[in-house]
Amino acid sequence: MNEKELIEKLKTLGIHTEEAYFSEAFNRNIGLLTKEEQKRVANATIALPGMGGVGGLHLITLVRTGFTRFHLADFDVFEPVNVNRQFGASVPAFGKPKLEVMKKIALKINPFLEIREFPEGITEENLDDFLENVDIVIDGLDYFSFDMRRILFTRAQEKGAYVITAGPMGFSSAMLIFSPYRGMTFDEYFNIVENMPEEEKHLAYGLGLSPRPTHIRYMDLSKVDLSKKAGPSSAIACQLCAGMACAEALKIVVGRGKVKPVPHYFQFDPYLLKFRKGELYMGNRNPLQRLKMKAVKILLRRRKNVMEETIPVASAVKVKDKKIPSEIMQFLIRSGIQAPSGDNCQPWYFSYNGDTINLFLDRNADTSFFNVHQIASTISCGAVIENIRVAATRFGLATAISYLPDPCDKDLMASLKLFPVDTEADPLFDAIWKRHTNRKFYKKRHFPNFIFRELETTLTGFEGVKLSLITDRKKLKSLAKLIYRVDRIRTEHRPLHEHLVQMIRFTKKEATEKRYGFPIQNLEAGLAGNIFLWLTRPWWVMNLVNKMGLGRMVALHSYQAMVKCSAAGLLTVPEMDRTNFLEGGQALERIWLTLTRYGLAMQPMTAITLFWLRWQMDGEADFLPAHRRLLREVWQDYRKLFPDVDFSKEGHVMLFRMGYAPPITHRTYRKSVQNFLT
Repeated sequence: MNEKELIEKLKTLGIHTEEAYFSEAFNRNIGLLTKEEQKRVANATIALPGMGGVGGLHLITLVRTGFTRFHLADFDVFEPVNVNRQFGASVPAFGKPKLEVMKKIALKINPFLEIREFPEGITEENLDDFLENVDIVIDGLDYFSFDMRRILFTRAQEKGAYVITAGPMGFSSAMLIFSPYRGMTFDEYFNIVENMPEEEKHLAYGLGLSPRPTHIRYMDLSKVDLSKKAGPSSAIACQLCAGMACAEALKIVVGRGKVKPVPHYFQFDPYLLKFRKGELYMGNRNPLQRLKMKAVKILLRRRKNVMEETIPVASAVKVKDKKIPSEIMQFLIRSGIQAPSGDNCQPWYFSYNGDTINLFLDRNADTSFFNVHQIASTISCGAVIENIRVAATRFGLATAISYLPDPCDKDLMASLKLFPVDTEADPLFDAIWKRHTNRKFYKKRHFPNFIFRELETTLTGFEGVKLSLITDRKKLKSLAKLIYRVDRIRTEHRPLHEHLVQMIRFTKKEATEKRYGFPIQNLEAGLAGNIFLWLTRPWWVMNLVNKMGLGRMVALHSYQAMVKCSAAGLLTVPEMDRTNFLEGGQALERIWLTLTRYGLAMQPMTAITLFWLRWQMDGEADFLPAHRRLLREVWQDYRKLFPDVDFSKEGHVMLFRMGYAPPITHRTYRKSVQNFLT
């Protein structure tokens, strides 16, 4: 319905004039406002730059309060990504201009509104027109539209208009008021100087908007990327912004209540039930504020995963015929090599031709005691297969997998034939690039049941592959004791110790040059742990430490890690042949990607399963006598913890822990695709 139709609708209800509608529609405001004050509200002009997260809610709140005159600006259209926080975002609105959609919604509330539209958004050219006869500007610009915000605030104050900015911060709203009569200007408060780097501008705005931030306590700062102009936001916070900003606009218009412009600041956080207010003397030039700026920079740098893979542009391309470009084939291989492997040894190489990728096992990559009969590397190859299969769906490709297709080539693990199909991208695609091992201590927090159901669902299609879970706290402690005993062997067994030392990269230069193994920081051992690892590199030192009993500190760390988790899982396959272990590797990767998708942490606890495989396949002769006695006792308790597993024939793919954990700061590197092509 257009404005005329809406007014005709009112006439059928006996409302024939704007004044009659206004009197009835806003009758419940009287008592909070006088009729004279309500009239002042109706005659005020409000400028709203932006109809998105906060801007759209500002408009609706103002309209329902009785404001009738607006200057509205927005050049953008609604998209699905707006749904979580923007009032006008809905399926019918996708692809439509935000300004057009919000105007129609507002007119349905009050068809007598006076609206000036600026569908190109605000620019330096139309800014004076946008601010003409405006009483108050309520900021609805995107957080990262810093330069335009600076120009807008400055010009509004010069033209005698108040500016209110209320920013969504986590689940809270932070608010500032800029007065044309007193207080500080935008540049003075935020301490803006010429040639200021873009990221510093955004940081200055955030810290000035919220000098005593509450939301830092619960926000995952790894999701804040100032360089990419990305960060989390919620509808809860946006609604608070509208309430706070519009209440302040009401006070200014009716001249009732004290208005406190910058350097005063306000933040309300219903999540923590906290309200913080104060006066930031000197604004961002305040010495304490400058220290905060430095601290937050360090915090963001630590939380940001600087080594995280980015998804190349090629990922947006769809393949519609059988001819698959080389660029896509190499992208799929690059996706594959994001898979986990023993100590990040990356035991694979590839060839591709036409529509087929061949995956080979590199037997020389891992010759450690753990990699009995190359089973650990075979499991890793399975993970590579699953990554390629998932990544292929992004291009509209399905994958036909032939395991061990050539009896004469024992290193050819699989051939993956790709063909176009009409399919959506697998929702696990993005997780390929985010998946990692998290060795931090997890929180003692139970998973919701849907997570376990989802993990079970991931095994659909992997016949006979089984996931046995432990969630009971007492059983987790019993498992932790077994892991503690088994991990003692890792420090007391010379070949294992020497292999570990060979794979640790003690300097950043070594890590970036070799691009396999893992940076020492990835072990999450802390400063003391890193010093311990560095000092015990020679076997004679480690052996001496073991004799002193100090080597058990490493095993104790594993014990504590298992005790502090949400659950443990043992993944098994029905038979102990290479095809089963390849499928087990696929299933393992799918479980890991699923956990990653939900922001959950995972760490393989490989010693116990790989020792069991060696014991099961080659007997006990490879272990030292003292370790044989220890393992005989361990196996008895191991069986009791997993009664549904047939230890006589099932292959153990991996034991792992999972849970809620802080993000890691150092990922492992990968060699380039060219290093793996034959």
